[in-house]
Amino acid sequence: MKQRKELKEVIEKILGSSLEMSVIHDTEEDKLKSEFLATIDLFEKVWKRQNHLEDEMGLDFSTYDDDFFKVIEGIIHFSFAPAASEAILFYIYSRYDEEDKLIPFVDVDGEEHLMANSEDLWEYLLYLTDQMMLNN
Repeated sequence: MKQRKELKEVIEKILGSSLEMSVIHDTEEDKLKSEFLATIDLFEKVWKRQNHLEDEMGLDFSTYDDDFFKVIEGIIHFSFAPAASEAILFYIYSRYDEEDKLIPFVDVDGEEHLMANSEDLWEYLLYLTDQMMLNN
C-alpha cells in the first residue's frame, strides 16, 4: 500500500497534477467475487427493505415481492450446489435472530460458520468448493 502511495506521488510530480489511482481486478476470480458480493448485497438490501416496510410502516408487500424472491431463489438453486444454495439463502433470510443477533450457519457436518457480511459468505463458498474437490 505504501508503495502505491509513493508511486502515485512520483507520477503526480512528473505530470504536475493530481492523480486518482484505482485497483483493476486482474483475475476472472476477482471479477466474479466483486459481482457476487454486489449481487448478494443488493439481494439482502431488497429483503431488508421489504421487512422494514412491514415492520416499521405496516405495509405488507410480500404477496407482490414473493414471485421475485422465488425467481431469485430458483436461479440460486440452478446455479449453485445444494450446500452452497442453503448457505446463501440462510445468509439472506436467517442469519439474524429476532433480536438482530448474528447466528451461525450450521453445515451438514455440524460445523458452525458465522457470516457477518457477504465477504464471509464468499469465503464460506470457497471453503465448500475446496471441500468438494477434496472429496472427489
